[in-house]
Amino acid sequence: MISLVRGIVRSVGDEELTLAVDPCEIDVLIPESARRQLQAKVGELVVLHTLFYIEGNTMGGKMTPRLVGFLNAVDREFFDTFCSVDGVGVRKALRAMVRPVRELARTIQDQDVKTLATYPGIGEATAERIVAKLRRKVGKFALIVGGIAAETSALTNGQAENAEPDVIRDTFAALLSVGHSESQARAALDVVLSGKKKYRTVADMIDAIYLQRRDAE
Repeated sequence: MISLVRGIVRSVGDEELTLAVDPCEIDVLIPESARRQLQAKVGELVVLHTLFYIEGNTMGGKMTPRLVGFLNAVDREFFDTFCSVDGVGVRKALRAMVRPVRELARTIQDQDVKTLATYPGIGEATAERIVAKLRRKVGKFALIVGGIAAETSALTNGQAENAEPDVIRDTFAALLSVGHSESQARAALDVVLSGKKKYRTVADMIDAIYLQRRDAE
């Protein structure tokens, strides 16, 4: 498993870039949102978080190893989740990721099939499948604020009896993983735990935090 590569950007094409990783040069598939940022970094050292897969099928007789690269581990995690939908393969997912992951996740979270269907390669039928399968799985990505923080123990002033300790802890970790500071994560938990609603799962709590943030914007 190749999970990270570091090298000099040699060139950036429509769907992939060439990275000099001495003594080799490797081609890495990238999403459109990353391409726009990386095309200004030719000649510079970059770090890409990668996934490795085999392209092709056994019936065709040709199997080609491929690397897919992302600017951070959160985008890579979202891409892996995105590809879990029937009919959304690696190439289609990369083409569809023309906007930041946070924006794409919000479109899914809001069940905005009409907007989602306008993304490259995503028609209405595929958009409906994406929303049906991922709406409860992309909440944390919709809360991305930038930067990656380390996991730590969750402390909150809210009503802890409104959720099991492991639900609070895992929600706290999910918020940190998409760039919230410890104080921001605690504050978000305090808000949703201050009411009377009970939260049985991390997805329930993430949904509540997202809705609270969306209404406040």
